[in-house]
Amino acid sequence: MLAAFGSLLYRGRVAIMLLSVVATIAAVIYGLGVFGALKTGGFTVPGSDSARVTSLLDGQLNAANSDVVLILQSAPLSATDPTVRTAATQWLADLQARPEVAEVVSYYSSKSPNLLAKDGQATAAIVRLRTPAAGKTKNDAFKTLQPTLTNNPAGIQVIIGGSLASNQEVNKQVGADLARAEEITLPLVLILMVFVFGSVIAALLPLLIGGIAIFGAFALVHLLATVTDVTTFATNVITFMGLGLAIDYALLIITRFREELVTTHNDVALALRTTMATAGRTVLFSGLTVSISLLALIFFPEFFLRSMGLAASMAVLATMIVSLTMLPAVLALLGTRVNWLAVRRRLRTGEVLEEARSPWFQVARFVMRYSIPVLLVGVGVLLFLGAPFLGARFSNPDARVLPASASAHRASDLLTNDFPQQGHATMNLVVTTPDNSLGTNELANLQTYVQHLQALPGVISVESLVTVDPTLTLSDYQQVYSHPGQNAQLDAIAHHLANGNMTLVTLHIQPTDYTSEAQTLVQQVRAVAPVGNQSVLVGGASAGLSDLLDNLGRLLPLVGMGLALATFLLLFLMTGSLVMPIKTLIVNTLSLSATFGILVWGFQQGNLSTLLGFTVTGALDASQPVLIFALAFGLSMDYEVFLLSRIKERYDATGDNQLAVAQGLARTGSLITSAALLLAIVIGAFASSRIVFIQEIGVGVALAVLVDATLVRSLIVPAAMRLLGTFNWWAPRPLQRFAANVGLSETSKSSAIPM
Repeated sequence: MLAAFGSLLYRGRVAIMLLSVVATIAAVIYGLGVFGALKTGGFTVPGSDSARVTSLLDGQLNAANSDVVLILQSAPLSATDPTVRTAATQWLADLQARPEVAEVVSYYSSKSPNLLAKDGQATAAIVRLRTPAAGKTKNDAFKTLQPTLTNNPAGIQVIIGGSLASNQEVNKQVGADLARAEEITLPLVLILMVFVFGSVIAALLPLLIGGIAIFGAFALVHLLATVTDVTTFATNVITFMGLGLAIDYALLIITRFREELVTTHNDVALALRTTMATAGRTVLFSGLTVSISLLALIFFPEFFLRSMGLAASMAVLATMIVSLTMLPAVLALLGTRVNWLAVRRRLRTGEVLEEARSPWFQVARFVMRYSIPVLLVGVGVLLFLGAPFLGARFSNPDARVLPASASAHRASDLLTNDFPQQGHATMNLVVTTPDNSLGTNELANLQTYVQHLQALPGVISVESLVTVDPTLTLSDYQQVYSHPGQNAQLDAIAHHLANGNMTLVTLHIQPTDYTSEAQTLVQQVRAVAPVGNQSVLVGGASAGLSDLLDNLGRLLPLVGMGLALATFLLLFLMTGSLVMPIKTLIVNTLSLSATFGILVWGFQQGNLSTLLGFTVTGALDASQPVLIFALAFGLSMDYEVFLLSRIKERYDATGDNQLAVAQGLARTGSLITSAALLLAIVIGAFASSRIVFIQEIGVGVALAVLVDATLVRSLIVPAAMRLLGTFNWWAPRPLQRFAANVGLSETSKSSAIPM
């Protein structure tokens, strides 16, 4: 089928190019709209207890989430200085009068000591925005309000923090990081591609293919964003996957096309037909394999993971389609001119290099001779590198993912370090009662429940309707809440903590958020039995992480088994072997464990913090290992397909396992390592990001690609295949015939390698 498609591409090369131009223009016009359709967040588990608490705080309880947190610094004057008080009070009153603002709670209005800095020279104000109209978000309201927030009162510096400020700064940083990554990557990659591809003309083709594929993926994701939430980080993964795979696929197809030009004595039509039947088939298989790896993420409910998987899959499919249509049409038009402006003498003279003279053939021979030591050393290195992952700890992203100079990060640090109680972690509990939460019986049940919570080790204090003033008794609270207007302070507390049959209880806890101790305390709090007919939902940062980890732990085995089964099936169809897929899954798992170990060493333990300039949190972002696994697994399968397709081809031709491995490595060793180097540069550029988990993705995937292409594909895989011998290709005869009829393996007899 692909051979016939290659002939069709040759005959219709001009028409295909014209259609490609029209499709590209449409993709650019529609695809650029994706940047306005993306959303932040997506790290929580929809429907979990912690997510429901967040929703209730935001929608039904007046003590809602802090949409915006303002730190008002007045040094060297005290925040209680009359001049400062007057200026700050007036400015906050003007802010409260804005239509976007539902409520402003400050030290001056609440007299809460928790909103006054320990040194008395700063105060905090919590701003809650109104629920936006249909079609609008709180992010839109924040943008409208921002000029007011940045118009500081005289003598007072305002530092803006909170979730909305973090979201906006993350969005800006993503755009800046993307532009910087492109500035770093494109010139360097273009220079290297000239040497890797051997000619200037050939080196420009991956950039052409990658650019078109990226805009095509942008258009597909823009369409996707009309029906589901898509994370703002999708553009990053589309960019590096689109460009990286364009390099891989173009290198594979162009290398094979040149090889077939030599074999067919420059018969362009026949060379293209054979290229599509061999390398084109490998690209098709690779694209499907990588896409399946990434589509495994759609089974996770967190829209960050789900949409990242969809976006990356769109990038892979777009790159595969463009590589199998437009690239062959370009090659059909160029013919032997693909070698114009060659930097390699052999390309200019048409000289070829026999397999036996290839350096990679000699590497393979060395591995064949010392296969046991090579395998033991290689596996030992992977296990050593992966060992730190045994001590991995996880967290959810907060303002610390931003640079230390970012306003939201500075506000978070000031709240943690300079304000009483703010340095402690908190849990938010929403208690629902059968009747009004201010009723006599409900308050009595609440006090009993709160006493049980206060008895838990690690709970420092509890904020609730019945713990406002330690001098008041339960009967005092019942009397005051049943007669509004008697105590202005308790009236204000009731307004903030209760709404109908719901009330908020806040625990200040000793363990730091995201630690194992905090996770244990979450479970202990959830184990406390409600009193009477109460129902309780537990939220907060540590509870959110606990829900996320529970969800990932429940789904990962199922998703992993499905991914392994799909990979097994595809590799079987390509090789006709039941052994090869098992070997591949084992080796890939070892390779990825090394990557995760390095991530723990570099990010959790902070050994890369000086180089990359991030704030060490002592944990990895919980979602990133899942995403990195999907990306790295897919890309490692990409190189496995490149290598095995050639080894299988030579084994079918010679029946000699050792020779087939050596010849297969000779044909693909340079291709795989060159493609991996270029891909690692493209992806590694995202290590220059100022957002920590984007750095984790860049470093993690780049390392995975390099380790896989060098240590794994060049040494461990050939050594393992040497030891397995002909058992590599074992399968029951009926299954072998079935795989042969499907025909996913390459079938060419060329033996020369254009260098």
